[in-house]
Amino acid sequence: MASAAEADDPSLVATLEKFCLYETRARFYVIGSSREKRWFRVLKIDRSEPSELNVSEDPVWYSLQEVKSLLQRIDEGNRSTGGLTFVTKAYGIAGCIKFLESYYLILVTKRHQIGCICGHAIYCIDESQMITIPHSSMQTDVATSKNELRYKKLLASVDLTKDFFYSYTYPIMQSLQQNDTYAGIKEMPYENLFVWNTFLAEPIRSRCRNTLWTVALVHGHFKQVRLSIFGREVNVVLISRRSRHFAGTRYLKRGVNDHGKVANDVETEQIVFEEEAGSLKGRMSAVVQMRGSIPLFWSQEASRLSPKPDIFVQRYDPTYEATKLHFDDLAQRYGHPIIILNLIKTVEKRPREMMLRREYFNAVGYLNQNVPEEKKLRFIHWDFHKFAKSKSANVLGVLGKVAGEALDLTGFYYSGKPKVQKKRSTQLSRTSTARDGSLDIRVGSGDLSRLSSNADALSSTGFQDMRKEANKQEPLGDAPCYQTGVLRTNCIDCLDRTNVAQYAYGLAALGRQLHAMGLSHVPKIHPDSSIASALMEMYQSMGDALAHQYGGSAAHNMVFTERQGKWKATTQSREFLKSIKRYYSNAYTDGEKQDAINLFLGYFQPQEGKPALWELDTDYYLHVTTAGDDLMSNSYPSSSAPGNNAFMGSGAALNLGTTLRPVPACKEDYSRMKLTSFDKLMGMTCSSIKDVRLHCDADLKLNGGVGTSGMAPDAAEIQLKSPNWLFGQRKHTETITSKRVAPVENVNEGNKDEANASLCGELNWLSSSSESCEEDIFRRCILHSQQRM
Repeated sequence: MASAAEADDPSLVATLEKFCLYETRARFYVIGSSREKRWFRVLKIDRSEPSELNVSEDPVWYSLQEVKSLLQRIDEGNRSTGGLTFVTKAYGIAGCIKFLESYYLILVTKRHQIGCICGHAIYCIDESQMITIPHSSMQTDVATSKNELRYKKLLASVDLTKDFFYSYTYPIMQSLQQNDTYAGIKEMPYENLFVWNTFLAEPIRSRCRNTLWTVALVHGHFKQVRLSIFGREVNVVLISRRSRHFAGTRYLKRGVNDHGKVANDVETEQIVFEEEAGSLKGRMSAVVQMRGSIPLFWSQEASRLSPKPDIFVQRYDPTYEATKLHFDDLAQRYGHPIIILNLIKTVEKRPREMMLRREYFNAVGYLNQNVPEEKKLRFIHWDFHKFAKSKSANVLGVLGKVAGEALDLTGFYYSGKPKVQKKRSTQLSRTSTARDGSLDIRVGSGDLSRLSSNADALSSTGFQDMRKEANKQEPLGDAPCYQTGVLRTNCIDCLDRTNVAQYAYGLAALGRQLHAMGLSHVPKIHPDSSIASALMEMYQSMGDALAHQYGGSAAHNMVFTERQGKWKATTQSREFLKSIKRYYSNAYTDGEKQDAINLFLGYFQPQEGKPALWELDTDYYLHVTTAGDDLMSNSYPSSSAPGNNAFMGSGAALNLGTTLRPVPACKEDYSRMKLTSFDKLMGMTCSSIKDVRLHCDADLKLNGGVGTSGMAPDAAEIQLKSPNWLFGQRKHTETITSKRVAPVENVNEGNKDEANASLCGELNWLSSSSESCEEDIFRRCILHSQQRM
């Protein structure tokens, strides 16, 4: 039993979860305790230096009586200067920061649990507190200067109570696939790109050489729903993790920087697990997708006169080096294939988005040259806005088909059927669970030794090998399977259109996840079922949170609201208010918000005698220096390399023979739903869309076709029975359709308007059921394509 073992041996205590802060004139004393308050540690912070941070950790583990005696002796020894005073209770240290003179200690003083992943509690922050470390008698006038107070106010504007979450025992910054497959973590991977307080926590971690005292904060969104399907408890968790690299607000952070880091880089993970997951009885599944700004050098300048500023391509890189670095990073994080779903416009009266579409298309084509087939980027372009304008458009149906194609290529993570293992005499984990025979993945923060240097690091290549072996050994449902590769979705802001596409992908993935776990006979979910409605609400909540963080308002959700049957007039008024709020935020408040983010993440570090943060004309150079992306270069040896995340091992060794299982799930209800119609829940999709697939020139050449004129090599397009895809590719359209429809004679100029009007009025291809109707519409598609040329 873990609790019994920890009661006898304090070295087995993995985390400190509760803290008390005391002060004397000379020092702060932070008393940290385990969850059960059986063992205690002491952290001493010197208060006699006005601008230096001196921290020392007492290596001794104290019992309750011993720590009380220690505090009493400290009080007696400082009676002449006021004794020992209690300051506050806390649940973790977010970090320390220095502006112009004094260091400040940032504490999490209130929290509440928002979820539980396989027994590991996930918390958000209800209240935080920033405490000045030096005693007031040691401070100079700089500590109360106007600039120092302004920096404090600026940092305080980063609200830790909104969209920050953490866990003491579960590496929430990493995917379930990674956490469940490697053989243990030595400590929380703070160098992960999704940990936002890496810079703030570094002073304490580097001095204590462990992660016992700090909590790793992830910024984004967390939502958990518990479903009861005929008595079987299933948890669905949606996690969004925002990258700290090149982070910022909508118009101030666009495109890519010189290191290949893109703006609004968000990883979204969808986890499904049974109540018994972790006890060697339940099953788990997860799938990961991501969004990010178009990886080119482009920008938009916020304007108080125009709600839609012009788009500028800042510079042209003939070799697309930064774009290559970005996709190399994605390949390292997730493996291959990388599927790009581009949702921006192709036709505009005033060219804005279409300029980026063309350049993005060329970049992918260039990068695919001289690259092995399995490593080529799969580029999909679909004009979301143009298609959605049609009254009969089934946006979610089309995106669902694209999602299915992507899932066929990347797969998803599934733990496989749990197998009973014999109890071993040796201890496999230093933090075994309360049930015999089960293991957990809680981190051991007290163990400072690095992972074995000769161990094979977990990598995307490793997961590809594991996926191949799993597919050979056992059928789906018994053998584990792994995700290799990722779907990368973007529009211009990566907010509204992207969120709809990610929901469609999540719905398609959920059907396969439930099917793999034995909860469905078919790998699809009816789009009108209760579970689809619950998932839509989760993605809608996630979209609003991410839109607030990056754009300043909730997301525009016309597709969701129409699907939910809400009154159109009310919806339009709400969308209008969202637009006004986003415009105001972008034009008036984003500058200060960007300054606060740069300060919080450590991209700007104030120095006396140098320009203040708000005096800079631009923050561009802050995000292209190596200091911003590699804050830990001078830190103590860590268990992970900077930038590693979901599918990289963070330095952890891959051990196929010892798969660590989480602890049994807790029993708190977060949101319970009763699903009564199993047939409706798991029914076949209602969409009748056909011939939607990933297409590239290589396929045409293999079939004797002609390559696409003007198309970048191996760049895929959505191929639909509709004129809503790329009209500009006439030869491509004729090639695809030559075997199915007869040639259409050209019409004269006088009939063009009539043909266009007829085409717009009769495009009801999604609701057509007969083959003859589809053929007629498709013929009109070709006619329209020829006329536009």
